[in-house]
Amino acid sequence: MITPPKRSGGPRLAGPLAVGLMSLLVVTMLVYQSQQANQSVVSQLQAQIQDLRDRWYGAPAIYQPPPIADTDTKFFDVTGSTQQQLIHSLDTSDLCKKYPPCASDPANPNGVAWGLEGGALVENTISCYSPSTTTVAFREMVVLPKWSPPADGTVKISLVERWDALARVIYTHESAHVAIAHQDIADLNHQAQQQPTCDALFKFWDDPHVFDKLEADQAAYHARLRADCRPDIGCIPPGWMGW
Repeated sequence: MITPPKRSGGPRLAGPLAVGLMSLLVVTMLVYQSQQANQSVVSQLQAQIQDLRDRWYGAPAIYQPPPIADTDTKFFDVTGSTQQQLIHSLDTSDLCKKYPPCASDPANPNGVAWGLEGGALVENTISCYSPSTTTVAFREMVVLPKWSPPADGTVKISLVERWDALARVIYTHESAHVAIAHQDIADLNHQAQQQPTCDALFKFWDDPHVFDKLEADQAAYHARLRADCRPDIGCIPPGWMGW
């Protein structure tokens, strides 16, 4: 009887194969962990680079409102390095206490003003030799916010861009009030110059209702904004750009 030879090679191959597979798995895990660590470092570096790019060092420039004809422009300081800090500074500026009185604005029921417009006589007395040659001069005034952040990277470019957009809307709003005042004052002067005598001219300007149309036209501007609130015509929609 011939006995088949024993297969002794199988058991000897199992050990090295298992070790080889385990070694490959360990190497794969180490490579994966190394890649993950490198990716984390790269992401951190990219975030740091982006943070530096987002910081403001003077560009874009802070918006500077252009002058308005026959109008004095005054500024009040706004402080802060975040949007919420700027909003708080605007809300606590107390413009209506510093430049009273403030006309009620239905578009701003909380009574907080971020800009103002007003007008006054250039001279307290009117001199008249002939109504047709007498023009009563008024001077308009606007009060606008002014923010001067340090150009050292402590504020973000995005905040400056949002501020510039807001400042333009406030300027547009107040300059629209000035345009209405200029037109209505010109119309009043034209009516006054049609009076037959200087006494009649004085009575015209002394009438307590002489500015009723001007006030109505200013209120009508606010009404138009309530019906169609857009930044390009001087209105800030709720939540617009975070304001």
